[in-house]
Amino acid sequence: MTSQDGQGEAAELGQLKEAMHSLPVIEQAKGMFMVLRTWGPDEAFEALVSISQHTNVKLHDVAAVVVAAGSGSGVSGVDPLVYARVLEEVRPLFGGLAEDSA
Repeated sequence: MTSQDGQGEAAELGQLKEAMHSLPVIEQAKGMFMVLRTWGPDEAFEALVSISQHTNVKLHDVAAVVVAAGSGSGVSGVDPLVYARVLEEVRPLFGGLAEDSA
């Protein structure tokens, strides 16, 4: 095995660990879209991806903002400007989301 192979495997392992950490919050955000908008799982995921791409914010962070705003709790680890940008995209989809949960 070359050092490049080892680096590639380490990078892949890191990506898998990050995905495992991100999945629960993404699923929670999908669930919120599904309940509040009566969308299916594919529509909910597409909405999250669209917001992520439009705001240039990682999908995990978009999901964290959606969950935090929907639950009225704060979100840690997300820049307040990013929070505001994502929330601006999400608000038209859900009325009455928390204004100041950052």
